[in-house]
Amino acid sequence: MLDIRRYLNPKGWFKSACTIKFWLIVLLFGLAALNLVIIDQAHHDNLFSLALLMWLTLLHSLWERRHGLTLRSDGRSSMIGGMLLGFILLRNIAGSSDFSVRLLPVIGVISLVLIASGAKSLKTYWREITLSGLLLYAKLAAVFLQIINLTLLTAKVANAFLYIIGFETYREGFFITLPQGRIQVLGVCSGETSIILLLSVAFLFFFLLPISHGQKGVSLTFAALLGFVINVVRITLLAILVNSGDRQSFNYWHGENGSLLFAMISVGLFGAFCWFAYVRPQGELSSLAGVNHHEN
Repeated sequence: MLDIRRYLNPKGWFKSACTIKFWLIVLLFGLAALNLVIIDQAHHDNLFSLALLMWLTLLHSLWERRHGLTLRSDGRSSMIGGMLLGFILLRNIAGSSDFSVRLLPVIGVISLVLIASGAKSLKTYWREITLSGLLLYAKLAAVFLQIINLTLLTAKVANAFLYIIGFETYREGFFITLPQGRIQVLGVCSGETSIILLLSVAFLFFFLLPISHGQKGVSLTFAALLGFVINVVRITLLAILVNSGDRQSFNYWHGENGSLLFAMISVGLFGAFCWFAYVRPQGELSSLAGVNHHEN
């Protein structure tokens, strides 16, 4: 039975506040809050969503392993961890850049590991350290997508889609011309945001459910293709609306609300894929194992 009085007892709270675990939790939540506040003040909505998902997954990972963590450090590791933590905090508080904001979670988590468990225990926290680098991985993915000229590829595939469904189209560079109108595929319409979002969701999914390396590769590939295709469908729809002269509908689907709806559709489809491909089969295997154990 749950003893509520134990949690309401001031002495219990004071005793908890005197432990290193309590202050490490406070520092971790403080890091997460600072990171999210800085991103929010920069009005970077897409990065805020990724950061929020990353911190929630990281906290979930630590909570799941809370009983197996060893909080025993040494003076040298604690000093290095404290210096690193102070550096990254001052760097972001004094004046943050895009790189420093993305670096804060990684340096912050490594600093707390050094303070809590020492340098020798870094490898036992590989999951959390890897997770904390999500914002950096997203930046690398964005650079790669720009190198392969995703915008031009989107224009080509959208033009092909329009031709397949029966429209007379002509493409010149980033411009797609239809009989009654023309659109230009800009960088913000390349699908980069959608692809990075789904790749990030796939990456976080790896830490929530044990799957093989081959399944991880399939998930990342499917996420990238799904994000690209969904965006091409959106560009195709915008071209059709321009051709029909429906400016009001074009403005809606080209604006934030329309973009958000397509992002929700893509995440929903990826979630359905993960459910039917990985989550549901594992649940069925667990049920069969339980039945066999009961029969034995």
